[in-house]
Amino acid sequence: MESSTVLVLMALAGVVVGLSAHPLWHRRPRAVGIALWLILFGGLTAAAWRMEPFAHGARHLRVLSVLDAETTNALLDAFQAQTGIVCEVDPFAGGAQEAVNLLLEKRLQPDLLLGGTVEIHDQLAEKGLSLACTPDNDDQRLDQWDHPQALWTPIYVGYLAIIHRPLPELRTRPPEWITLLDPRFRNRVTIPSPATSGGGLVFMATQIQRAADPDRGWAFLEGLLRQGAQFEVRSEDTITQIARGTKDLGVAWAHDVWRRRERDRIPVELHIPRQTGYEIGGVSVLEWARDQEAARSLVRFLTGAEAARIQARVGYRVPLRRDVPPPPYLDRPSPLPPEDLAFFDRKAVVRERKAWMERWQDLPRQVAQTER
Repeated sequence: MESSTVLVLMALAGVVVGLSAHPLWHRRPRAVGIALWLILFGGLTAAAWRMEPFAHGARHLRVLSVLDAETTNALLDAFQAQTGIVCEVDPFAGGAQEAVNLLLEKRLQPDLLLGGTVEIHDQLAEKGLSLACTPDNDDQRLDQWDHPQALWTPIYVGYLAIIHRPLPELRTRPPEWITLLDPRFRNRVTIPSPATSGGGLVFMATQIQRAADPDRGWAFLEGLLRQGAQFEVRSEDTITQIARGTKDLGVAWAHDVWRRRERDRIPVELHIPRQTGYEIGGVSVLEWARDQEAARSLVRFLTGAEAARIQARVGYRVPLRRDVPPPPYLDRPSPLPPEDLAFFDRKAVVRERKAWMERWQDLPRQVAQTER
C-alpha cells in the first residue's frame, strides 16, 4: 500500500473514532483521551513502518523481467539488501519478443528490461530507447559480447536444447534436430514461436545458419509446419506441454528445462545437440528510467559475482564470469561456446531478423496453399 493511501485511511479512521467517542467524552473524558492517544500513536507507528521504504530519499526501480520468477526475485532481493534500492517487478507473463513489442509501442515503460537474448535488446537500442551503461572494470567478467556503445549489457549464456519425454527410443539414442521431422512424432512436437519468443528467434536462426544453403534451413522449418509442429508463445510453454504428456518432443532453453526438473520433478529429458544456437542474455536501461543512476547500479550488480552465483544456482543459467562455475548440465568448465558452435552468427541474426520474420510469417500461408 502506498504511503498516501495509508495517510488517507488514518484520517478517515480518526474521523470515525472521534465521532464514535463524542457521546462518551462528557461521562469519562480521561479514559476516552487515553484511548484516543493510543489509537493515534498506533496509527502513526503503522504509517511510519509502511512509509519507511519511502523515507530518507529511498530509491525505486520498476523492472520488466522475462526471467523466471524465482531468479528474478532472488536477484532483486539481493540487490535491495546490498543497496537499499527497492525494485518493483512488472507482472508480465509473455515472451521476450512480445515484451519488446510493447516497449517499442511505449505501452510499457519500466526502468529496465531484465533477461532475454541481446538480439531482443538490440531492437530497443536501434530505436533509441536504451541508455548507455558501462559495467565495472572487472577482470573476472567475460566481456567479449558487450555492446560497442554499452546500450545493453550481457549477463549470462543460455543454450538451446532438444527436450523429450523419457521414451525408451529417445533415451537410448538422444534426439538431434532431424528427429523433429521423424514421422513417428507427427503432431507431437512443440517449439517456441519466433514471432513471440527469443528462444523461437534463436531456434529459427539455428536452422537457417547450420545448413550450408539457407534454403535448406527454410525447408526444415517448412517441414515442421507440415508435420503439425505446435509453436508456443513462450519457450517455457514447450516444457509444460511435454511434462503433461500432450507432446513428446520439443525445443527449449536448457536452463529452463533443468530448473523445472529440479524444482517440479517433471519427467522431461534434455539433450544439447552438437549444432545448437545460444543466447547471450542481457539487461537494458530504458530511456524513461526515473532514477538512471539507480538503474545503472542494478546493471553493475547483475554483472558481479553474487548475481552470477544466483543465476547459476537458482536459474541454472551459465554466468559470464571466470570465477563462477556453470550449472551441472553443461559438460565443460568454460561458459564460452565451443568451436563447433562457430556456425551461429549472432550479428547475422540482428542483421537478417526483419527479413526472416517476414518470410516466417508468410510460411504458413505457403504451406496451406500447397496442401489444398
